[in-house]
Amino acid sequence: MIARSQNRRDSGLTLIELLVAMGVSSILIALVATMFVTTSRAFSDQEGATESARMASTAMNEVTRIVRAGTELPEAGKTLNLPVFTFAGAEKIDMAAFIDAESSVDPAPVRVSFTRNAANELVETRWAAYRSGKIYWKFQSAASSSRTIARSLLAPDSSRPLFRYFDKDGNALTPAAGASLTEDQRRNIASVQISMQVQANGSGRTAPVAIQNVVGLPNLGVARVEVK
Repeated sequence: MIARSQNRRDSGLTLIELLVAMGVSSILIALVATMFVTTSRAFSDQEGATESARMASTAMNEVTRIVRAGTELPEAGKTLNLPVFTFAGAEKIDMAAFIDAESSVDPAPVRVSFTRNAANELVETRWAAYRSGKIYWKFQSAASSSRTIARSLLAPDSSRPLFRYFDKDGNALTPAAGASLTEDQRRNIASVQISMQVQANGSGRTAPVAIQNVVGLPNLGVARVEVK
């Protein structure tokens, strides 16, 4: 009797027991894999949302800083100054500004362009200025620098363009599609609304980060800033 029991214990697992063990192992492996994938996806989504917010905030700060420093420049032989903006479109701005003017005895302006490119990136390009006579400035024909300040912008949306323009009474100044405001309209720009929608996570599982500022032009006597 004892020998018979010993042989039964030494005979190993039966086929049914082996199948049950494999089934339980498969369920445990599936649970662990699902938990790992879910955790990884949540972490990736959180990283994407954080990157979208960081990118949008950094780009907005840069554009706001430049627009707020926008300045008219005198033009030789003309009674009217040059308007701040040489191009004011829905997806592009080209303007003159005095940046960090307090740090120099004789500060020079800089020409700055913010443009959305075909890859839905916001690119900042700058041109250095040089003296033309005692009180006049001109800009170099070759750009001094160019850099991408925001990637992963949502595709252009006519209902929410990158840039919108308003006069001193708050009336909208609307450029034609793909074009700039006219010179008279550009002279009347008192504030610029900047709207960005960034989605760094390409999975589409997280909502884009939207940020908007309305920036006045203190150098023109309009100091109005609104953050949404």
